[in-house]
Amino acid sequence: MKFNLTLLAAALAVAACAPKAGKTTQIVGQFTENAPETVRIVLGETVDTTVTVTDGRFQVAIPKDLTDFAYLETDFTPISFISDGSKITVDPVAGTAVSSNKKGAQAHYAAYNAWMEKFMADYRAKIAEFGEDEEAAEKYFNGIIDEFNAYQKETAQANLDNIVGLMAISQITEDDPSGQLDLLNSLSDEMKAHPQAAHMLASFETLAKTGEGQPFVDFTVVEEPAAPEASTVKFSDYVGNGKYVLVDFWASWCGPCREEMPNLKKVYETYAGPNFDMLSVAVADELAETRKAAEELGITWNQIVNAQQIPLGLYGIDAIPHVILFGPDGTILKRNLRGEAIGEAVKEALGL
Repeated sequence: MKFNLTLLAAALAVAACAPKAGKTTQIVGQFTENAPETVRIVLGETVDTTVTVTDGRFQVAIPKDLTDFAYLETDFTPISFISDGSKITVDPVAGTAVSSNKKGAQAHYAAYNAWMEKFMADYRAKIAEFGEDEEAAEKYFNGIIDEFNAYQKETAQANLDNIVGLMAISQITEDDPSGQLDLLNSLSDEMKAHPQAAHMLASFETLAKTGEGQPFVDFTVVEEPAAPEASTVKFSDYVGNGKYVLVDFWASWCGPCREEMPNLKKVYETYAGPNFDMLSVAVADELAETRKAAEELGITWNQIVNAQQIPLGLYGIDAIPHVILFGPDGTILKRNLRGEAIGEAVKEALGL
């Protein structure tokens, strides 16, 4: 086989001219107006430096670090960027940070921000057109969410070694967390060590264990700390005993939880009987406030109070209200039910 020396030389020349990522990132910037005396650059716990501005210009080198965002702080809006080992030109007035490496993490970050900004602008404009037509707005949302999730997954896959990938993974909105969990497990070792990644991994692993089709996880609560023997209850006292059970995890201070109560009350009054029951579990709340709110809201069904953080971690719940429907044997049938979907799920489960 003969090599084409002319093509080889040309390829080497292109490679030599292409920007290469180094161990430091060169930050250069210029103010077009109202230049301060100094600017501040922060990168996690490793960099917090003040840089002098001379004739409107400044320059500094900081360590390369793909695992977190860096910030340029001035009298204008702070600018976030990724220290990816390239040369980054910052315009503090325009709020831009442009990398010399068009395929590097900072370039990916800029492209991601541009896509998200356009997506959200289009979304807000379209929603405004619908006015009070909630059905049309919901239909539109359901139509674009797949596009949104697909872009987040594509971005994550292309940035498994930097913070952009983790950010994209966190934006995915799917009921089934398996896709996000796969992406998290595909992250580089450095990114897996990020506190947010570790938290998400733990949460998704918990969700996988307590997803639809999985058995319920039992827990014990002391409702009255002053009388533990008389007030200790178990989740299994109410779930897994032959009835369908709808469980609402809530708190007195939670506005959306209060808003959901009339709907829950309607479901209870409609379906309570030999085959169906309900349970409210108060989390992250003051005991006195829970009882006061329960009376105000007309909670007449079973309650567990003073559960605090116990069930949140076990069931991977990061926002309330969180409503779960359990089968007669305690199998998790539906999670994160809201609004009309609650009654529909109960009706379907009861075969009515």
